[in-house]
Amino acid sequence: MKTIFDKETRDGLITRINAVNENSQPQWGKMNVYQMLKHCTLSDEMYLGITHYKRAFIGRLFGKVALKSMLKDDSPLAKNNPTVPQCKVTEESGDI
Repeated sequence: MKTIFDKETRDGLITRINAVNENSQPQWGKMNVYQMLKHCTLSDEMYLGITHYKRAFIGRLFGKVALKSMLKDDSPLAKNNPTVPQCKVTEESGDI
């Protein structure tokens, strides 16, 4: 399993992040660069416990099962997964 604690993996991620600019085209999805970066920032704040959102009832019922199925192997997250409404970015542009 890849981990950010492995130097090669970390260097690869840093290289990919540094290659992103205003003209980068999405590999999948509909977000532009600004929206993607803002979405990732909001998601990271949620994962780190900086911001807290109320969980939906369905998430309380099936959250652990869904999380286990998403993290069971080394595959990337599937496309078109739902996201928390608070992490959806609607503004088109901003400071990158």
